[in-house]
Amino acid sequence: MPSCPLNRFFSPAQCARYYGVISRRYSCRAYAAAPDAGELAALNYAAARVCLPGTRIVLADCTDQLFFGVPLVERIRGARKCAYVIAQDGMEKPKLLAGVSGEAFVLEAAAMGLDTCWVTGTYRRGEVPQEMLSDGERLIAVIALGHAKETPQQIVRHRKSLSQICLDAPDQWPLWAYRAAEAVRIAPSAVNRQPWRLAYAQRSLRLMGKNPDHVDLGIALMHIEAASGEYKRYWEWGSGGCVAHLTIEEKS
Repeated sequence: MPSCPLNRFFSPAQCARYYGVISRRYSCRAYAAAPDAGELAALNYAAARVCLPGTRIVLADCTDQLFFGVPLVERIRGARKCAYVIAQDGMEKPKLLAGVSGEAFVLEAAAMGLDTCWVTGTYRRGEVPQEMLSDGERLIAVIALGHAKETPQQIVRHRKSLSQICLDAPDQWPLWAYRAAEAVRIAPSAVNRQPWRLAYAQRSLRLMGKNPDHVDLGIALMHIEAASGEYKRYWEWGSGGCVAHLTIEEKS
């Protein structure tokens, strides 16, 4: 199988930083303040560093008018800055790679003490500044960002158990694969669908999903990468129901 562009893209230091904030990240839907000038400068620097080839992230102003609510999904309020996640048309797996790049950006923001929320459907396309898109590009998602109106004392996530997302017993896996599975388990997904399954065999962890080009699966890939970044690792695209698989050179 052909390799994928995650190979050697994120450094061990980046992965360690991301893994350290995965458990603290949550989807914030009410904001009190935008990032300040220093934070925006750091975010722009991060956006330039985390984007895989064919993807880019643009920071811009926004208002509540950009977002709308739907049943069971609370409307985002108070966000004054957002990040637009953009991909080139014609590239392989544009939504998947945009998910990887966008989640790396989200974790960079979390490491800075900022709050974020992925938005893939509940935003008004007519409110998006079209001049930010070049010919041959399309907008994949919007990420609201800023400082939360209220920081929860305890983050409550309604997630499937490991036994529900793993096709075999994760307690029999090596530690790195178990950690990666737990990192995927708490990853964000649209309407909390968690559209992924994991399996381990022959030193490789496989990520599976019905749609191989999906933002949510890109987010899951980034969480696996963050959890396994200290190891010598190699990604390959999968086939059929396998989106991608990661092989680790075990430490002696």
